[in-house]
Amino acid sequence: MIQNCNYHCPKCEKSLMKNSSVELNFKRQNHNETGVIHLSPEPGNYDFTTTPNVSFDKGERVIFICPLCNADLTSEKNYKFAELRMMVNEFIYFEALFSTVHGDKRTYIVTQDEIDSYGDADGEIHDDLDDFNP
Repeated sequence: MIQNCNYHCPKCEKSLMKNSSVELNFKRQNHNETGVIHLSPEPGNYDFTTTPNVSFDKGERVIFICPLCNADLTSEKNYKFAELRMMVNEFIYFEALFSTVHGDKRTYIVTQDEIDSYGDADGEIHDDLDDFNP
């Protein structure tokens, strides 16, 4: 089911899909630099490209912004994560939370009944999961 999902902004609900990637704006917290980032839609795949080309510092927190409504996508549940809406169809959607700290490869998909973890979170229990209880 996850392969057929599209990502949307949780604020304006518009699609963030561009070609085969998720397109977001970013702002570097410790640098006065902004740009566009393309993320893989596959949970646990942390490949990305940026315009302009940027090398983030390990441990650097990046702020992700909706390119359509300019909303800050920082999760209200945990500020170290960004939150997107993962739409299966117009009636079924999940919360997709991914770390905003470069090098911290954790993604959580929160469904009605459970939390699926990907990346470094795969199969591990983390303190931040308490904030994501369905």
